[in-house]
Amino acid sequence: MSLDLSAPVSEFMTKIVITVTLDQTIQAVCKIMYENNIGSVVIVKREIDGFSPIGILTERDITHALGSVELFPTQTPVRELMSTNMISIKPESSILDAVVIMHENNIRRLPVIDDNGKMTGIITDKHILGAIAKNPNAT
Repeated sequence: MSLDLSAPVSEFMTKIVITVTLDQTIQAVCKIMYENNIGSVVIVKREIDGFSPIGILTERDITHALGSVELFPTQTPVRELMSTNMISIKPESSILDAVVIMHENNIRRLPVIDDNGKMTGIITDKHILGAIAKNPNAT
């Protein structure tokens, strides 16, 4: 059986996405990432009908911030480090689309956002590599 690269992202994504809010500190977010063994969190803001994704914070963002200054206050709010130009993908987009977007933007995680702007999951390079590993004859 081979991996169909035209299969939708929704078949491979995780539906459980760890989110944080703008006012949480970098220290608190690092603890959340550590406890959940994840490399990113999606930042959300409260809306009338729930929460909307507005950014992402990755291990890379934190490492770049820590490496660029002499002293980094761990109580810095997440809003100061998060990437607000969050690149996302639709659930019906293909795995190949996800690979191309990740490669072109040098990123490893894509929040999956539906047509209503609601986050339905996240797909990562790890999900894609896992699918390929399970289907070594993928083309």
